[in-house]
Amino acid sequence: MSGALVGLRIGGEKKLLRLHGERGCESVLTSLLAWLRSVSDARLHAYAGILKTVDVALGRYTAELEDKERAILLAFFEDHLGESCQPPTWAEAFAAFPDLEGWHAGFPYMPAASIDACADVPWGFLLDLDADRGTGELQIYINRHARFAWRDMGTELAPPCCSLPLAHARKLSATDVSALQGLLHQNFYSDGIDPLLPLRDPARSHLSPPFPVLGASAAGTGDEVWLARLHLTAGHASLLLERAGLRATVRQVSELRLDDPHCGAWLRQALAPEVLALTLAIHGPGASLGHTARVATHLPRLPFAADARTDAGAEVETGGLPLLALGLNPHAGLNLALSPRDGPAFFDALRACFLEGGMRVQGWRFLIKQDNAVLRAILQFFPPSARILRGFTHFINLLAGSLQHEPLTIARCQPALRGVERILDRTRGRPEAMREENARIFLRALVRARLSPEQEANLAHEAQDVSDFVYAHTAVLKGATWASLCRRSDAWHRALLIGVDPAKDLRWAALLPRYQSGAYVAVELDCGYLLAEEGLEQRHCIGSYANACASGGTRVFSLRQGTAQGRRVATLEVQRGHDGDWHMVQIRGKANTAVQDPLLLQAADQVVSAYGAAVRAQAAGLRTTLGNWDMPIAGDYAPPPYVIHRQEHWTG
Repeated sequence: MSGALVGLRIGGEKKLLRLHGERGCESVLTSLLAWLRSVSDARLHAYAGILKTVDVALGRYTAELEDKERAILLAFFEDHLGESCQPPTWAEAFAAFPDLEGWHAGFPYMPAASIDACADVPWGFLLDLDADRGTGELQIYINRHARFAWRDMGTELAPPCCSLPLAHARKLSATDVSALQGLLHQNFYSDGIDPLLPLRDPARSHLSPPFPVLGASAAGTGDEVWLARLHLTAGHASLLLERAGLRATVRQVSELRLDDPHCGAWLRQALAPEVLALTLAIHGPGASLGHTARVATHLPRLPFAADARTDAGAEVETGGLPLLALGLNPHAGLNLALSPRDGPAFFDALRACFLEGGMRVQGWRFLIKQDNAVLRAILQFFPPSARILRGFTHFINLLAGSLQHEPLTIARCQPALRGVERILDRTRGRPEAMREENARIFLRALVRARLSPEQEANLAHEAQDVSDFVYAHTAVLKGATWASLCRRSDAWHRALLIGVDPAKDLRWAALLPRYQSGAYVAVELDCGYLLAEEGLEQRHCIGSYANACASGGTRVFSLRQGTAQGRRVATLEVQRGHDGDWHMVQIRGKANTAVQDPLLLQAADQVVSAYGAAVRAQAAGLRTTLGNWDMPIAGDYAPPPYVIHRQEHWTG
């Protein structure tokens, strides 16, 4: 998909121009608004009235124009291009003013978009001068996968995804445009579908309390931010945005989630209880409005007993309900019919489909006995479809054979699934039996492990490191427990670290090699080796930050007790912001634990300030000593002019 459609509508006539190439919403909108700000309403209406669309394939145009139009064109080219003659063809004329440059110059002709050949165009922008009582409106359309024909743009068949008055559009700042693009992009992947929602009280209109739109703060307006109200009327949802008198409406918000921190609770109160309960049971608390609308559409045909549906907000406890998503999703290609008359028929058909695809009976029993949250996580991690059905069934067979009667909890589900995927996918070419046996050993060890709260919180990172070790191991790991796998993984990573050739390591200059702040010393980590060592000692993924540090936008410090060789207490990451200043991004203790010691946090703030001062001093060419700051020592190396790929010995 590429390009965008831009056009005007006046007197009921649409005049559309296709912009070719990779065109994002933000870039097109920025160019369009720049032109809008340069013309008044009167000039805009006058220009839209005289603007004519021309088929570029017509070739030469001089013989087709009247003397008056030919004279206008001749004068236009002489004024703007300094040429004494007209280009001989329409193609050359439009090439002289590509894209929106013709509008900026006031060129009275533009190449007509071939509407029937625009099926791959995802974005549309229409200046509707007939809307809003003739004052005009900017309308934005999303048409992914040719959900509607572009010739229906601006009709009831294809309403705009976003609209705002032209007077308000002219006042949008660059930050506003970026925030609006982000909001629209959330609905881009849902094809801009406008869901029809079941409401608790469908007869009245629902309007939520105002809430801030994330990222929509306006530059140069102090504390002014965009506020949004969710409007539900006749089953349709829209966001009403407002800031300092500016208004915009965003429709087709099908990606809005029921657990949204701002309006999720209000949404759950407004939706019909029966549909809400089933939606939460099938798709979980993070279900979107699109999911809710799909459940409502198929509610009469859902193979589910009516007496099992609960009141609003209550979780439906019947197991296996997330499997209904396979019947609700038409893109899965499994051809599963939903039947209200015979509830078990759907699950019987699904079972037959899976067994035919290679799933064992043990795998099916494992699947349907899982907790709804775990089952949803499995289906989201490996969504089954007709194309990859055998891969999915084989994966479930492996899980079932490994765990047998062991329960898979939601806390360990994601680390377990990701680890198994890394072991299986990254060991291609090895004997099948050994690959799968090591994956089973990894899975059993992880599920059966008894972990402290600190270890549980860092399990995702630990499982990733262990899966790397299991991937590299060339023999079956018989009798391994999670503790033994962690020990062997740690030793393997350290051996790799010791064997790194310093000449091939990724390095960058340290401006603040050491900095003393009270009882703590900050040591700047200036190479991939030191980052990997810090990650191994502190049990987190800072070793994967080498590329970010080499690019110059990130720096990492190891905070230690007493001296530079003292005990490591925390890892500090600082980044350069758009304003050029350096800011603390995160500070973590061992195993990614939160740092709450006020003295340690104060020391981290001082390190950030000292590093910012060092950067400014270097930029000014100063060679002064700032208190306890050691002067930068560049050494015999310099940052590379390129960024290399992450090496295998870096953790994380």
